[in-house]
Amino acid sequence: MWGINAVSASQALKQATEQAEQNQITDCCAISERLQKLPEPRSWKVDPASKELLEELLALAAEAEQTVAEQSKRIRYLESLSVTDELTGLLNRRGFDAEFARALARADRSDESGLLVLCDLDHFKAINDTYGHLAGDAVLSAIGGKLSRNTRQCDAVARIGGDEFAILFTQSDPDTAARLTNKLDKMLNTLVINWNGHQIPVSASLGVDSYGPGKTADTVMFLADRSLYARKNKIRKMLAAPGKPSRRRRKHPAEESSHLAQS
Repeated sequence: MWGINAVSASQALKQATEQAEQNQITDCCAISERLQKLPEPRSWKVDPASKELLEELLALAAEAEQTVAEQSKRIRYLESLSVTDELTGLLNRRGFDAEFARALARADRSDESGLLVLCDLDHFKAINDTYGHLAGDAVLSAIGGKLSRNTRQCDAVARIGGDEFAILFTQSDPDTAARLTNKLDKMLNTLVINWNGHQIPVSASLGVDSYGPGKTADTVMFLADRSLYARKNKIRKMLAAPGKPSRRRRKHPAEESSHLAQS
C-alpha cells in the first residue's frame, strides 16, 4: 500500500479526487468524440467499420470504468488514512471530531444522549524515560487495542493526542454510560504491559461529561477535560496526604529509581 500518514493523506486525498474527476471528464470526452464519428442512427448498418468503432468504444468505456473503480478504492483508502491514528489504528483527532459532530447532530434530531470520556495516561513520560520510546509506543498501541475491544461497535474511540484518548459512548443512558466508564477505569488502572521481558504498569485518569440535544462539542470537551484534571488533582492530594496511600495509583519504576537516587 501507500506508506503515508494522516496529514499527507488529506493532501493526497484532495489530489486523487481532483485527478479522478479530471480522468472522468477526459474519458467522457474521448467517448463522445468517438461517438460523433458514427453515422446517424437512421443510417446505422452493421458494417465492419462501425462494428470496429463500437468495439473500440466499449473497450474504452470498460477501461474508464476500471480506472474509476481503482481511483475510488484509492480515495476510500486515503479517506480512511486521513482519519486514522497510525500507531494505534484508532480514530485520530480529525476522525473523532467528525464522529462527535455526527453524534451531536443525531442528539438534536432524535433526542439521543451519550457520554464523552477523556483518558489521560498518568506519568507516561516516565515510561519513555525508563524503557525508551519504543516501549512507550507499545504501551499506547496496547491501550488502543484494549479500548477497541472493550467498547461497543456503535462507540467511537480515538487517540487525540500523545497520551490522550477519547471514547464516545453513543446512544447511552446515564446508567449504561456509568457502567461502561467504570469498566474502562478498572481495566486501565489494573493493566500491565509486557514489553521485552519488562512488566510496565499503566495508570490513567478519566474525565467525563454527558451530551444531549443542544450541547456543543466545545462545551462537552471543556467540561470533560475539567473533570479529568479535577480527578488528577484529587489523586495527587490523596498521595500527598500522610497515612492515606492510594489503592488505585501504582508507582512507576522510574519514580522508584528517582526516589532512591535522591535518598
